[in-house]
Amino acid sequence: MKKNLYYRTMFRRHNAIKEFFLAFFYAICSIPRLLLEVFIRKNLGERYFSFSTAMVTAFILLSIPFTIGAVPSLFNRYSGAEFDILTFLKRYLTWYLCLAGFVAKCFDRRHELKRLPSVFDFARFSLSAGTIHPSFYQFQFKGRSFNIREIETMLEPAFFFIIGFALIFIAQPVGVLIMVCAICYSLSYVATYHNGDNFIMDKIDEMILNEESVNAFVDGMDPEDTRGVRYYGRTPADPEVRRQLVDSIIVDTDFVEAR
Repeated sequence: MKKNLYYRTMFRRHNAIKEFFLAFFYAICSIPRLLLEVFIRKNLGERYFSFSTAMVTAFILLSIPFTIGAVPSLFNRYSGAEFDILTFLKRYLTWYLCLAGFVAKCFDRRHELKRLPSVFDFARFSLSAGTIHPSFYQFQFKGRSFNIREIETMLEPAFFFIIGFALIFIAQPVGVLIMVCAICYSLSYVATYHNGDNFIMDKIDEMILNEESVNAFVDGMDPEDTRGVRYYGRTPADPEVRRQLVDSIIVDTDFVEAR
């Protein structure tokens, strides 16, 4: 594979705020996506879905309502507050019902993994994000269906966002959790596609730069004739020297690694 050292050094433009924003949500997406994906996706990859992480997450979520709602009333002797089990259940019953559904789905996903072909037989991708529910492919808006990118960045998170909003509307705290997870879900996939787009464009741009190096660097052709490629900086006056320099700029990484 040929690598253009000039491209790797010179051609980098970053939107620092956007990159930081997307990187943040990509970094924290694991748990929020896990909480939602087990409900709508099947056949998750062996290294993508972690049952142990799911159970630890479930235990933490199990304790949050009790910590917020019960502990202060039970241990604060000076507040005069008393723990009301009916009020607690009124607010957090849906929380525990959703949590029970999450645990049940995690066991389903774990059972699926045992039935899937082994990753060591090259039968499947161990980091697969699973199969999208067919309903999202069938959904149409004004006669228009949605592609996989739109499903992952918009439809799937919107489905949970609406559920979360409805639960907030009836004063259920679990709705806040679902809405936050939906937002993280959407932005993490936006970041994933953003990184994927940049990776592909980097490869395309580097190929174009390699192909146009002689025209742009050696022959000094205008960018209009080199698909926009130009070299910045002073260059040797002798065309033969420029040709030799191009050969050192474009290196064969397989050859270099072999040495």
